[in-house]
Amino acid sequence: MHRLGYRLAYASVLVVSVAQADEPAPLQATMTCDRAAEPGRVKCSIEAKVDATRTMAWGDVAILQLPDFATALKGRIGASDATARDATSTKWAFGLVAKKAGQGEARARVRVVACEVAQPSKCAPLTIEVRAMLSVGN
Repeated sequence: MHRLGYRLAYASVLVVSVAQADEPAPLQATMTCDRAAEPGRVKCSIEAKVDATRTMAWGDVAILQLPDFATALKGRIGASDATARDATSTKWAFGLVAKKAGQGEARARVRVVACEVAQPSKCAPLTIEVRAMLSVGN
């Protein structure tokens, strides 16, 4: 926290999606982490969306890698931990603890089960990796 009691309102965003050149990606996701003025708790969030031809039946997030100055409070953020959810998207929020100032990349894997709107019984797993820069201190 800043000495006046608030965190800086900067965040970093990196979007990663996998698709063929001529068709939209069936799953897209973004990860953001608040920029922290000093070591301590850092809030991150992930949002995953499936295309309009699918609905999202289930999803979770696994933390894959953090910079050496940070630790995850949880390594897996489950479906029941979602902060917002509708038929085509899910959002998760989670905390990291920064032990010292630094900058580095955080990586996570988003897994969802997506079902086709036209055939609701036809479901398939989709996975995507997301990344965000974690920045603590100057």
